[in-house]
Amino acid sequence: MITWLENPQNYSYLRQDQYLSTSSRFPVKTIGKRIQEFSKLIGYELVEKRDSNTKGVYLYCHRFYWLKKHDRDLSPDGVYKGPREFGGRMPTEAVDSARLLERTPYMEDKGIIEIKV
Repeated sequence: MITWLENPQNYSYLRQDQYLSTSSRFPVKTIGKRIQEFSKLIGYELVEKRDSNTKGVYLYCHRFYWLKKHDRDLSPDGVYKGPREFGGRMPTEAVDSARLLERTPYMEDKGIIEIKV
């Protein structure tokens, strides 16, 4: 399940990166802080837990959703300027935020708000 830090529907696309680690919590704290130094972290999720070749050690696959400061929604006159919809000029790692919301709705406060697309 995706943990949203901000409403992804406010953005036409999000960048998506994956990270493997041996800790279920480590990348969220460290990678999340690094991403926020030069960009904006929108959400993250633990995708899967895998067995590794070493006995008793697991690999955790994390996925991060974020934007760089020069992306279209944060800087309309930046590198990816154009219409505010999915498609057109965007980075190769861009994913449609509306499709992500179909899997996991945005949570606000303690209740769940389902966003209609």
